[in-house]
Amino acid sequence: MPINNNSDYERAERISLEINENHLRLAAIYENLIDRNFKLVERDAKLMITDLRTIIKSLEDDDF
Repeated sequence: MPINNNSDYERAERISLEINENHLRLAAIYENLIDRNFKLVERDAKLMITDLRTIIKSLEDDDF
């Protein structure tokens, strides 16, 4: 779907940033699991769960 106006561009940029943050967080979880740094794994996993719940809530409100 083509991006037609500035608000669509801003929305796409916001989604891209959000997904990139989760990608980086997931990579950190992987690395910390390998290194057995479970406190950091737990912290990042909880942050990711919170973020995913926020995304789900945004879908319900058509606000993403």
